[in-house]
Amino acid sequence: MRIYLSLFLSLAFSFAFSQKTIDAKIITFDNDTLRTKVKIATNMFDPTLIYGSSFSPKVKTVNDEGKKVVMEASQIKELSFTDFNGKNRVFVNNSENKKSLNEHLFNGKILDWYRGYMATTGGENGTDFLFNKVTQKGIGVGYFTGLPKNKLIEFFSDEPEMSKFIQDMKSSSMRNAENSIDVCMESIIKKYESLKSKN
Repeated sequence: MRIYLSLFLSLAFSFAFSQKTIDAKIITFDNDTLRTKVKIATNMFDPTLIYGSSFSPKVKTVNDEGKKVVMEASQIKELSFTDFNGKNRVFVNNSENKKSLNEHLFNGKILDWYRGYMATTGGENGTDFLFNKVTQKGIGVGYFTGLPKNKLIEFFSDEPEMSKFIQDMKSSSMRNAENSIDVCMESIIKKYESLKSKN
């Protein structure tokens, strides 16, 4: 019975992912620029959804001759590509151990927003990190219970207007399906950047 269960789980896991390649640009820590194809995993039900965990801890590339070359994430400073929906995406190596690439979701004058991905059975999880370039402080953000209102209010407390704005965003994300947590987070970040630009 245990053998059948293991076989079933292995098949279910393999079918949950689809392997494709995508054109990408890689900049190494030696400042070499490589234009190559990168193997990626996509969601079985939405083949346009690329799993960010495809790039950690190894990146599988395919050269012009069709030869597969595996690169350690620790060799890569930046990886960028245009996804299947036409969105430009950038992954950088700013992890503590240099063994994983995090997606750079927002690169502002003051704030950076990163997302780290971890593969799970049948999908992946993501953890976000906001970093203030001026104060050199950051916070990790998990979305298991929705937008972390109190944590964000504290992080943006140097701008009094942010408290009400974050509370409104929290309410908006709960009321409207189109206001996903990512959309709300981007609005919060842009609002903070806007307030700081007036100072």
